[in-house]
Amino acid sequence: MIEYNKIKTNVAIIGGGLTGTIAAMEIAKAGMSVTVIRDGRGASPYVAGFNVAGVEGKDSIDIFVKDSLKSANGQADIELVKLLCNGSAEIPEYLKAIGFMFDTDDTGALKARKSLGSSFARVVGKGNSSGADILSIIDKHLKQCDNVKILERSRALRLFEKNGHVTGVLIYDKSSDSFTVIESPCVLLASGGYAGIFPFTSNPKDISGDTVAMALFAGAHVTDMEFVQFEPSCAVWPESIRGKGMITTLFYDGAVLTNALGERFMLQHSQNAERVNKDVLAKAIAQELRNGRGTEHGGVWFDARGVDDKRLLSAYAPFVERYRNVGIDILSQPVEVANAAHTSLGGVKVNSYCETDVLGLYAAGEAIGNLHGANRIGGSAGTETLVFSRYAAKAIINRKEHFCPAVTEKEVEKILLQKSDNLLSAECAEEMTAKAKEILGRYLGVERGKEGLSSAVAELEQLFIKANNSSFGSTKKDLFKKLSLQNFLITALALAKSALLRDDSVGSHLRIDKEALPQKKYRTDTSFVDNTVSVSKIYQ
Repeated sequence: MIEYNKIKTNVAIIGGGLTGTIAAMEIAKAGMSVTVIRDGRGASPYVAGFNVAGVEGKDSIDIFVKDSLKSANGQADIELVKLLCNGSAEIPEYLKAIGFMFDTDDTGALKARKSLGSSFARVVGKGNSSGADILSIIDKHLKQCDNVKILERSRALRLFEKNGHVTGVLIYDKSSDSFTVIESPCVLLASGGYAGIFPFTSNPKDISGDTVAMALFAGAHVTDMEFVQFEPSCAVWPESIRGKGMITTLFYDGAVLTNALGERFMLQHSQNAERVNKDVLAKAIAQELRNGRGTEHGGVWFDARGVDDKRLLSAYAPFVERYRNVGIDILSQPVEVANAAHTSLGGVKVNSYCETDVLGLYAAGEAIGNLHGANRIGGSAGTETLVFSRYAAKAIINRKEHFCPAVTEKEVEKILLQKSDNLLSAECAEEMTAKAKEILGRYLGVERGKEGLSSAVAELEQLFIKANNSSFGSTKKDLFKKLSLQNFLITALALAKSALLRDDSVGSHLRIDKEALPQKKYRTDTSFVDNTVSVSKIYQ
């Protein structure tokens, strides 16, 4: 069997973004030992701002709740939504206390932008680099904590579980080419969502769906996997910035969308034109492309020439600079954009204490499902990381029992000793990942149909069976590739099966083979049974 290391910690946190690092800081303050496993910072460095209820005078927590539930199309967990909106009001005071400086006006009041789906302006932050700035501040705090250990360039691959209780994590260290078992009675999944498994995505490479797969393999349930929010304004050209987004708050400042014929097509879809929820924009863009009205590189035009130049240069300077660096001046030129997989709205099923079905296993941030339902309003992605990271930390600190049995060699051997008579090349694992991405891009984009989804399920199942019954070499790196591939395919299969099961159109899930029908509210619930993904409906 492949050799491995073993360490112990009070709490293991998987993920190095805002959710994971904030939780680590809070738990460390309570005197517990914390080990953070990260292969990057996820999407956190790109968080421009976050919703805070009540920034504008007439806004309130109740209105924020109503906006969120309306956007969710009746699919969200009301208690989770209330936790998000109530917790948002605490964000300014909390961040100021750790040293974060907000953008303010001459009176000292917070400056706020209005996001798609919001009744009022409530997106606050510092310029367009809020996430990166907060991470920098928290990193300084963590460096001063002797009870925090950060494992860089490390990928969590599997959870260990015994009698319904989590006991640890298996990780692979890319730098040292080694496996480590982290024994811990508490594990927090803070490793983001699964939108990064798509071929065209706004997500960085370290978002690859491991979170969902690890939870399923450990016996936890996931929910709402079919709901993926596509960012309607991601660059398709030039290639060097492909997948980078144009911030949609620009639509409130005068930006518009046009097709290749120069038509402002959103006027046909809503009296508010571009100032609608992202799922409406994404569907309209997909329709334009399907009907042959797309641009040369497969997008539509994002035209910011209607925005005042001073406003562009002051409030949106990073976006102006990004395009100038590739030879495009957005003050005088439109840019080509299209739908890119952006936020996974489904994820690990949790209660109001961020607890999963497995004792000692928690989830927070984009890792959780049923918070945003079928669609998320702009600015709430950042909010959920700042709010639920602290909720999870508090729940972990308040746990009364922190003992768990050791991870046995037999349990580790079951994962690391994966021999097979069917030996494939290491490159084959990469080819299978590429094939799975192609399937997702073809059948699970904005527009979905029964025939295509059935094909996706069948093809992904065959890939998963092949991956399980094959070896891709004998080195540690080869085994890492196999375990990563299995995670990728399980997550993709959960998404495809959930999308096939939900045969009505709602929010970000558009079934073009069937008109939306009034149905009882239900959730899709996914578990791992008999070595495959099982999905069912749970009516509310």
